[in-house]
Amino acid sequence: MALKKMKLNTKQLLGTTALLTCFASNGAFAEDLSKCIVGWRSTEAGNHLDAVAHFQACIAQGQLTDSSLARTYRNIGIAYRRAKEPMKAIEAYDKAIALKPGDVASDYINRGNAYDEANMFKEAMADYDKALELKPGFGEVFYNRGISYERQQMREKAKAEFIAAYEHGLRSPGLYERFVVYGLTKPSQQ
Repeated sequence: MALKKMKLNTKQLLGTTALLTCFASNGAFAEDLSKCIVGWRSTEAGNHLDAVAHFQACIAQGQLTDSSLARTYRNIGIAYRRAKEPMKAIEAYDKAIALKPGDVASDYINRGNAYDEANMFKEAMADYDKALELKPGFGEVFYNRGISYERQQMREKAKAEFIAAYEHGLRSPGLYERFVVYGLTKPSQQ
């Protein structure tokens, strides 16, 4: 089957150019993440509420795709958690989850952590379970459940979750620290 070349006359070409210009001026092809980038830098610098303001400006002015919008709400949640405002973090994670991003399991873990910090342990465990349902064997889930059990003074359950995190491939400084605390390994001599 031969492909036919498409010929555009001047009128069609100008119409196509006008259509592309219209889309570009309405932001259909480009989002502006500059304020989001500044927001993340503020988060990393410890200026969490300043970060939230930048993220909100990015949402208002950046013409974000749904994927970027979900990521921005996740970053707002992270900033609020670091600012010790778990209820505001939960609201941000709710918005991220509602957008159904491809990596939504991470949003459930993050929201679970915020629930845990708000002493809403039942909700935290439900979110960790949902993350595990979406991404079976995700070591981060077991680790975070272990942290939650520690906060609830359930040391044996915490220990079992840390072991499960390791068995599911998680290797992190935080997990190593928990292994030392529970006598599962000796501290390294450096």
